[in-house]
Formats: sequence, structure tokens, C-alpha cells
Amino acid sequence: MISFRTLSVPALAALGALALASLPAQAQTKVTGGVAAYNEALLPVYAARDLGYFEKEGITIDLVDFKGGGPAVQALASGSIDVCFCAADHVIRLRARRQPAQILVGLDTFHSYALVSKASAPFKDLASLKGKRIGITSPGSLTDNTIRASMKELGLNPDRDFEITGAGGGASMQAAIDSGQIDAGMVILTDIANMFQKQGAYKVVLDYRQLPYPSFAALSLESFVKTKPQAAKGFVRAVAKAIDTLSKDPELARQQLAKMFPTFTPALAAEVAKSSVERTPKGGMVSAASIDNLNKIVLATDDTLKPVTLSEAFDASLLQD
Repeated sequence: MISFRTLSVPALAALGALALASLPAQAQTKVTGGVAAYNEALLPVYAARDLGYFEKEGITIDLVDFKGGGPAVQALASGSIDVCFCAADHVIRLRARRQPAQILVGLDTFHSYALVSKASAPFKDLASLKGKRIGITSPGSLTDNTIRASMKELGLNPDRDFEITGAGGGASMQAAIDSGQIDAGMVILTDIANMFQKQGAYKVVLDYRQLPYPSFAALSLESFVKTKPQAAKGFVRAVAKAIDTLSKDPELARQQLAKMFPTFTPALAAEVAKSSVERTPKGGMVSAASIDNLNKIVLATDDTLKPVTLSEAFDASLLQD
């Protein structure tokens, strides 16, 4: 029989490690998230992953990139992914297809896009772009819904008075603008910050970035919450904890943002990190005003759809301990 009194400290440590290793590991639930657009609103998600918050909740997060909200939501509807990091527009459309969806946690308080063109272009507003080519990320996405709603507000027909084309996001959208493939494109705020580092190259034709809107959130089907309640609750807790951590530590936010966008200069990383923290809804909560604007924009593009209430679109109970 081994006497623990006669064992050295290193030996005791080794025995302790061996005992821990023999214990069954905490079961990890894989959660697959589809990223519709890679931007600063993802900061809490990547922070939760890198800080180990998902792991502590028993979750292994797997992130998959998509070219816009349309294809990402198709993957969500088919069950290929558990969570869609995209605009909440899709909550309305999925519910209309009898696939009840909801926001698990909000990631941006405001609309995250602006219509951008070359600075040398003659366009001053959306009306002046009549007959021109407008770039969206993908059909059925937030960018598509938003620009079509704005066209209709002007009394213009999106399909007859403009040429709307999918141009993707990030570098592909910028390249489409630079090459003249499109006359103006819907650009997400992180890319706007990066593009406008080049002085005098671009201009904003129509800006949506201060409109209260659930432009970026973690969406899931209600079936995910019902079949995997612990994973859903743990996912929300991890992201909410990261939101709180980043709000209290600007330097951590800057470092995390720099990891996400390694080509950004230190000054740009600090600027975008600050913007992200300021725009992230406190605690991941979603406001009634943002849902009101959501209904206005989405229903303006399809009057066969039905508006959603705040409680239908967002289950706040998941954020409550």
C-alpha cells in the first residue's frame, strides 16, 4: 500500500493528474454556426470561442462561411447548421414557411450596411442611380430587402428601374465596385472602415448604419432550442458573457479584433473594435424598435408576409439565468 506521506510533491502531482485523467471528460455538444457575412459584429462569438466560454458550457463551436444570408439560411432550414449568424429578416421568412425561427442573441443594435460607390461617380442618392447596377450580397438577404424597400419608398420598381445583382461581400463586393461591374454596392460596416482608409476613393450614397435594426444576430430554428435546450442556453450564456467581458476590456476587444482581421493596421483594429463594442446590444438583448423596423423593411418587399412581434422574434428567457 502506498503511503502518501512518503511521496514527494512531484509524485503527488503526477498521481493527481493521473486521477483527473481517469475521470470521464465533460460531454461536448457540437454546434455548427453559419456565417453569412464576416464582420465586426462577430467579435463576441470569436471571443467566446477563444476565451473558452463555449467549452465551459460544454459546447464545441464549428463556424462555416457562406456567401450571404440567403445560402446561410437555406443551410439553417435544411438542418445543415444549428445557428445562422445573419440578419433577423430571415425570422419572418422562415416563419412564413412554417419553420419557426428566433433570435438566440442579438449581435448588432443597428443596421450594418451602407450603399457605397466610387468617389468619382456622379451619384448623390438612390434616385440618381436609376437604371444602374446595384450590388447586393445575395438574393433574399438583408442587403436585398433593404435596398428594395428604399427603392419602393421612392416610388421606383426594383426590378424594372434598377439592375440588382449578387456580388458577395468583402473583397468581392469591393472588387465589383472598383472594376465597374456594379455602379454601387451594399457594403458592411467593417469593410467600409477598411475601404475608407484609402482617402478619396469611395463615398457613401445611402447610409443605414444608425437605423435601429437586428442586422446581425444568432438565429436558430425553435426546434434547436427544444431538442438541445442545454446547448442553446449554454450558447447564449457564452456569447452574453463575451459581450460583457469585451465591454469592460477595450484592449482585449482590440486584440481579439486584430486576430479576426490580421491585415488591419493597429489604428484601424482599435477603431473597429470600439465600434463593435458600442454597437453590440447590452446583454445581447433585442429592442422593440429594431423589430418594428425589421417588419417595415421586410414586409415592404413582400406584402404576403406577416409581421412578427418582439416575443415571437426573440426569446429573452434564454438570456435569463
